[in-house]
Amino acid sequence: MNGPSWQPMRPERPPAAWEARVDSSGPPTRLPARPGDPVADADARDESDGVEATGAGRRAGPSPLRTVGARTGGALRRVWTRASRARRLGLTVGAVAAVTALVAGAGLAVQPRYDDPARPAMLVDDLRGEPTETVWRTDLSAESTPGTPAGCTYYLRVGGVGDDAIMSAQTAELSDRCGGSGGRLVRVDGETGDVTWSTNVATTLGRAVRSVSVTPDDDERAATLTVEVDAGSTLARLDLATGEVTDRSAAVESSDPDEVTRIEGLSSSSVLVSHQPRSRFGADGTGPTTEDDDRTRFELHPLDDLDTVSWRGDEPSQATVTLFDDELYVLTTAGGGSRVIDATTGTEHPVPIADDAYGWPESAGDHVLVAFAAIDGQRLVAFSQDDPGAIGWSADLAGDASLIVSDRCVTVTATTQSGDPVVEGPRGAGDDDGQDDPGGRVSVTCLSPATGEARWTTSLPVRSGQTVQSGWNPLPDSAFDQVQVSVSPSSAFGDETTTVTTFDAEDGHVAFTATLPGYSAPLARSRTTVYQLAFDVDGRSSVVAFDEHSHRELWRTSPTEAVDIGFWGPHLVVTGQDGVVRRVDDPRAVADRG
Repeated sequence: MNGPSWQPMRPERPPAAWEARVDSSGPPTRLPARPGDPVADADARDESDGVEATGAGRRAGPSPLRTVGARTGGALRRVWTRASRARRLGLTVGAVAAVTALVAGAGLAVQPRYDDPARPAMLVDDLRGEPTETVWRTDLSAESTPGTPAGCTYYLRVGGVGDDAIMSAQTAELSDRCGGSGGRLVRVDGETGDVTWSTNVATTLGRAVRSVSVTPDDDERAATLTVEVDAGSTLARLDLATGEVTDRSAAVESSDPDEVTRIEGLSSSSVLVSHQPRSRFGADGTGPTTEDDDRTRFELHPLDDLDTVSWRGDEPSQATVTLFDDELYVLTTAGGGSRVIDATTGTEHPVPIADDAYGWPESAGDHVLVAFAAIDGQRLVAFSQDDPGAIGWSADLAGDASLIVSDRCVTVTATTQSGDPVVEGPRGAGDDDGQDDPGGRVSVTCLSPATGEARWTTSLPVRSGQTVQSGWNPLPDSAFDQVQVSVSPSSAFGDETTTVTTFDAEDGHVAFTATLPGYSAPLARSRTTVYQLAFDVDGRSSVVAFDEHSHRELWRTSPTEAVDIGFWGPHLVVTGQDGVVRRVDDPRAVADRG
């Protein structure tokens, strides 16, 4: 980054020995001389009436440099001897001030500087040492599901309100011993670990619940629950202050007992549901299984008026149907073709492209990005959200290109040179031709989300069969202006390390590199520390911390079988398989989060 930078405050300088005697009438205190001290020996020779040493210890003659040094030192000592006590004190004060200025200047020159964050509110605690201190510990199994046999229930974070977490109970074992504990929600205070409320969605709905996801409203006063039930899914509402659950299944579910309703999409204003024949689902609720000529009935409902259907359509089962805020994208070459639907009015706008879509649409600022098939690769098209169906910009991509979208970069990675199993060579923002690389390379290009123009392009070495991922998943709006590219191991190749390269989103220069065991994903950033989440070959996870300035590793936790390690707001929290949640901290933390 080219913006302002921040550096930690220097510790105060301890008082010098003479400062305690400034008011004394005597000279500054002098420490006793140590044997062999050259200064002490010189002083002794100066006070010995010029008697010169003789015998074996005497040199044949002084060197010119030593003669000049001796003369200069002698002159300074004579000035000191003849000076008054007041002048001696002044000379001492001046000398100490000069040395202090030199030391302070040298210290400032080597002090690390850290880029000013793009989003200070997203910074987490600055843990410069391994977080071994437990700030609080809460046993959620004992708090919310007392009496449940050990090993039957674990908890996952399914939502958040500020620094608090919404935890959902999960059934670890389907058996008579464990019964069913799915559907239990708990709000936990991120600062204290206190349980604010505990509620049972399954009891409110009167149905077996597999899992629950939570989507808070913008004002964080209530949330919409997507509830996975015995077959399909349904809706409920949750009061985030009290934990009260309100059943909304009747407003969205089909009244036909031979149909299964599924929640297919949820935005801040609408919900997309599908109604499908029960024959597409297995006896245990798995599915659906569809044929090429099958069609599915979709409906759009406004969240503030779920009894109203704003749009209804029968679409081919192979169509891609995605909800973005107030727009529904239906991408298909069959039936009515691809189109964009206004979720509030149901108005349809045709999309002027008849090719098959690759993957799912993704939101990028004021655009929705869709990759379509092309004769020689892919065509990336950015549709305007202000003008439904209109194309804002487009770009041609390689056939194997993949992309990760954030509000800073549409990061495109593509193979430029097929590789051998062994790759050597530097990692940097250059050497794009790869002529000296015996292995493969992938290009990394940052496209502007607003215009599609290439801001910068570079390349990285990659071994044959390795997986390349880019962006700051799972948080596209990361706390800083950087793009991370991870070259991860392939199960076929057997490599057990991940190479992480972080580029500045503005100009593409390499800001950070690291090699981590197993698979790795970015976790968070503090003022001076970058955190990565690493997974070893056994599936156990650990947190690795690096200094953001020097890139050196500061610490790493031991691999753990915890079901989740992550930051609740600014704090690092570990959730164990036994339902115990712990906030951990570094007792030696030195830098403030903000």
